[in-house]
Amino acid sequence: MSTSLFKRPLDLVYFIYFATHIPVTLCIDFQVFYPSHWVPQLFKDALAMFINDFKDPFMGAQPYWFISFIYAELVFQFAFFFVACRGLWKDALSIRLGLLVYSSHVATTVWPSLVEVLLNPAHDLTQQERYTLAGFYLPYFVLPLVMLVDSYGRIVSALKTKQKQQ
Repeated sequence: MSTSLFKRPLDLVYFIYFATHIPVTLCIDFQVFYPSHWVPQLFKDALAMFINDFKDPFMGAQPYWFISFIYAELVFQFAFFFVACRGLWKDALSIRLGLLVYSSHVATTVWPSLVEVLLNPAHDLTQQERYTLAGFYLPYFVLPLVMLVDSYGRIVSALKTKQKQQ
């Protein structure tokens, strides 16, 4: 029998991360794919507020490289949010490989966004605005990085246990 998700604090954090990603992705990130009349004004306003308050140069200007990350979210990540929630809920060892792949992908796509925000002088941002916006993106780099190391460790541990049993 699997251990309850509530007794696995790190997995609970991952579960919350994926579960909350589903509505945010549908309502905010994927607005670029929807016809404007499909998007409720509340969600348009939420995105506009984020762009204005945080001076986000990516969600506002939508450079091609950033849009490619949103397409990756649509094609690869979104379905995995559901798979991850189920696998984490069931404490399935098999989800660890998916978490490893997902987290390495996300960490390597958020990293250039962080560097761009912090270092590109072309963005008309004060130092405080850069730090604030980086503070918004940083958890989406750090948590996947933790997930990557954790998943790798759990996979290696499971493989070692399997080898010892043989």
